[in-house]
Formats: sequence, C-alpha cells, structure tokens
Amino acid sequence: MKSICIASISMQAVYDKEQNCAAILSRLDEAKDKGAQLVVFPEQILQGYLTDTLSLNFDNVRWQFEQAEVISNGSAITQITERVKTLGLYCVVGLTERHPDYPQVLFNSVVLLGPEGEVGRYRKVHQPGDEKHVYYPGDNFPVFDTPLGRIGMLICYDKVFPESTRELALKGAEIMIMPTAWALARDSDDPNEDSMVDSYTLFGRVRALENQCWMVESNHFGHHGNLDYHGHSRIINPLGKIVACTGYSEGMALAEVNIRQAITQARSTDYIGYNFLKDYVPVQAHPSVLTVRSHHAKQYGEQYDEGA
Repeated sequence: MKSICIASISMQAVYDKEQNCAAILSRLDEAKDKGAQLVVFPEQILQGYLTDTLSLNFDNVRWQFEQAEVISNGSAITQITERVKTLGLYCVVGLTERHPDYPQVLFNSVVLLGPEGEVGRYRKVHQPGDEKHVYYPGDNFPVFDTPLGRIGMLICYDKVFPESTRELALKGAEIMIMPTAWALARDSDDPNEDSMVDSYTLFGRVRALENQCWMVESNHFGHHGNLDYHGHSRIINPLGKIVACTGYSEGMALAEVNIRQAITQARSTDYIGYNFLKDYVPVQAHPSVLTVRSHHAKQYGEQYDEGA
C-alpha cells in the first residue's frame, strides 16, 4: 500500500480556449515539480462554463458549439494529453466534448488522461438549469483501473444525488473525482460563510464518509460569466475529513495520501468497525411524482387519474 501525491487545482477560467489550455499546461508543470502523480482540474475548464444556469445566453451557447472538441483529436486536449504523457502523471480535465459522429451533440465531460493517453471519460448525468438545453446527458458512472487506484468521476450537480457516488463505490472506486463549477450565493460578506460554500462542503464530506472513499473536488475561482466562484478545491479522506484545501483562492491543494490503507482502516476499525458497503442493503424506490401522487391517493381514498 504505497502513498501517492494528489493535487487539486482551483483556477479562473476565461472565454479563451488557448489561454485556458496554456494555464492548464502551466499548472501541470507546477504540480509535477511538487511531486503530484494525480492532478484534478475544474468542470469545463478548457472552454469555460456557461454564463450561468438560470439565463440561457445564446452567445455563450454558440461559443460552446464553436469551441467544443472531440476528445480523440481536439487541438487543445491533444496538447494536454501530450504534456501528461511527457510528465508521466495522471490528470482529470473538464471540457465541452463534441460527439465524433454527430457535431450537434455536445456533452459536459471530464477525461482521465495518463502516460498511456486517454484512460477514460465521463459525461455528466445530472444536469441543472440551462445545461439541459445545451448538453446531452451521460447515462452511466464508469470506474477505471490505474496504477494509483480505481478512479470514478462525477461532475458538480451529480454529488447532490447519493446514488451517483454509491454506484461508483459499489463498482470498486477508491478515488472519486469531482470537477465542479460551484459558485457563491453571495449571501454573506465572508465567502467562507456563504450558503453555497456550506452546501458544497456538506455534500463533499458526506459523500466521502458514507462511501468510505477518497473524494477529490476541483472548483473554479473568481468571476466568470455572471457568477463568482469560490475555489475550495480539496482532498477529503474516507472518514469525511478535509486533508487539503485551497480555501477561497486560486491555487493547489496538495496531499500525500495512502489510498488503500486509509480505505481499509475506514472500513475495518476507524468508524467503530462499521463497513458501510458491506452493510448496504439496496432500496427499491421509484422517485416519480406520479408514483407519489398515486400512493397518497390510494392512502387517503382520493380519486387518481393516471392522465392528470
């Protein structure tokens, strides 16, 4: 059980793909110099995120279509892939992905790159607000074997849904990686007291603890589009403890961790001997509005119309 060094990046995106790409390459070099073997970047850091998710901006939609890349041959993602190979490390990068055969189909994706090239990719399943008008959703949560451990990926809004990380854990993920574009609510003068920072922290720590897995989160920082992003890129251990965090700033959260040892301890002795995945019992639930309405109608003797 060897230790590895993980770096999670907090950085500001701009609507200039070449500039974002150059910043990513620079951060990769910096992370390598600091000993990192796995480097994680924010959601859609290559092209920049949507203006926001509550106002459909067609200029920004047009930008996403113009700047989207096919992962196998996109100019910017190819540069990043080659740098990763040269440096001999692994990294996760968020981008707007174009389908190789259907140019009108875009995905909000992350790609896992390594010395061998592309290891795998993940397309965002849960899409908030105006993402639904721009991107096609993914339909699975894959897990990939690497020399560093088994890696599963999710993106931002996915972590609101416990089934997403539970599926990764049940598939054997040891490191759950979550690039995000998580902005401030602007309801506090202190960004560390902001309600959206609070929920971001709560979701991340709980998802790590309830699955007794590592969680690596990477967030944007600064003003981008209509939003202000708060950073707090971080590394969370299988007990839900934050072991490294950038805080409210750009920068790099860096930690040397023993992935498998920490998971083994978390699932054997650290949490009063409880192994949550061993004790897990699947629940058959049907989260449908119609199902809920039907249940209440039958319970209270109300007439229920299936076509309503």
